[in-house]
Amino acid sequence: MDSGAVSFHGIVAQRAEARPDEEVVRLVGAPGWTAAALWERALAIASGLSRFAEPGTAVATCLAPGPEAIAVTTAISALGAIELPLSRDLDEQWVRTLAKASNCTTVVTTGEPPHPNGFGRVVTVDGPGGVLLDDLIADGRRVSPYKSAPGDPATVMTTSGTTGRVKGALLPVAAGPGQAARVQRAMRYDESDVLYSFFSWQHINARHAAFLPAVLSGARLVIGTRFSASGFLETVRAEGVTAFNFMGAVCALLLRQPPTDGDRDHLIRRAYGGPAPEHLFHAMRDRFGITLLQAYACTELGDVATTYAGQVRRGAAGRPVPEYQLRIVDHAGVDVPAGEVGELLVRPEQPDLTFSTYVGDPVATERAWRGGWFHTGDQVRLDDGWLYFEGRSADVVRRRGINISPDAVEEAIAGMPGVAEVAVVGVPSEFTEDEVLAIAVPLPGRVLDPAEVRRHCIARLPRHALPRFISVEPSLPRNANLKVSRAELRSRGVSPGTWDAETEKS
Repeated sequence: MDSGAVSFHGIVAQRAEARPDEEVVRLVGAPGWTAAALWERALAIASGLSRFAEPGTAVATCLAPGPEAIAVTTAISALGAIELPLSRDLDEQWVRTLAKASNCTTVVTTGEPPHPNGFGRVVTVDGPGGVLLDDLIADGRRVSPYKSAPGDPATVMTTSGTTGRVKGALLPVAAGPGQAARVQRAMRYDESDVLYSFFSWQHINARHAAFLPAVLSGARLVIGTRFSASGFLETVRAEGVTAFNFMGAVCALLLRQPPTDGDRDHLIRRAYGGPAPEHLFHAMRDRFGITLLQAYACTELGDVATTYAGQVRRGAAGRPVPEYQLRIVDHAGVDVPAGEVGELLVRPEQPDLTFSTYVGDPVATERAWRGGWFHTGDQVRLDDGWLYFEGRSADVVRRRGINISPDAVEEAIAGMPGVAEVAVVGVPSEFTEDEVLAIAVPLPGRVLDPAEVRRHCIARLPRHALPRFISVEPSLPRNANLKVSRAELRSRGVSPGTWDAETEKS
């Protein structure tokens, strides 16, 4: 199956026409949905939502992962509308700001809606709190799928981008299918493959790097509602899984499980994602027989470098894809010699591959796009045609696949009585990405309890942003301009005696 059907709904419709009675997706342990059933459900949902949405209308979603969520996304695409996927732990003020900037008045949700006061209309899949989706469908109206152009707006995906603040990146219709085609090209999926995804449906990985590649290739997708390291092997055996997408933390958690005689008793031979430093690559292959195929990707661009099955360079993030031009520059914007580290700049070779703007944030958009190049802020090197990721943008903390703004964590802690100032940085984690370290300075004569700082944060921050490490110190290091030197704090890392939430002891 090719990617000629440029839109999300076009790809689903194409699969339904070509192979209507074959299973395309299911939840772990649940009955499967055929391509025809998924497409029919999507058309029914589109008809129900058509009273609220039309081409160019923004519709927010907050949906549990599974076939029904995919059907809703397909329906929004079929209407030519713009989807705003939201997670429940997003800041309420930010949700309101994004909804206003995108003129979004409707949210489709599983269970209780996120911050319902931010929307004028709530449509629920399975419960109280708004108009029931099936009641809208029962209206009986029918709509024809919208013929989307590749550059039409399709999705606003949340990202911290290059500045660390949460933003909404507006992706065109062709961006998702484009990324899916690159993943499919790298992984060489076919009709025999069973892919496994346990990422949130709000995550671009689940949509463009798992579901759409499965549909394009004739494979099927099995969806887990959450990742369980202890239950992983049992699940993949039972479901006949042949491949999955990973983050470094996923592999690290699997390797922490007690070894068993059945560690290789499964069908998986390859997995797609990153980061995968060389030691992780070796450990996963040696113990589980799984080859980690890395990629360098971001929400705004999709996959920029991929590793192809049969062509693996341990520790490398992949080879640059032909759809993009890459530059690696120093702090002055001058190209660095091959093999040296610099900031990665990316430019598409064709239109409609990338995000166009951060919704409601022209300053961030202008900062990201300069001279036709997207400035990732990430430090990389290109050696013998392979891209190596050396470090992420200076201030963004990435934990378990999610970008965290240090500013947001600092703001939460700074509001605690007795805190004079605070700095937050990312420090290396045993799970291959970052952990959040907060350094708090008390007001004169005051005493700060790190455990109390953590409890203060629990009431104000999403779980993924909570600081694991908390250090109470008399002052913060500063540079010549009197700005706090986060670089020095990152370099210093976790000092002896730093409070650790994992052990709850200093």
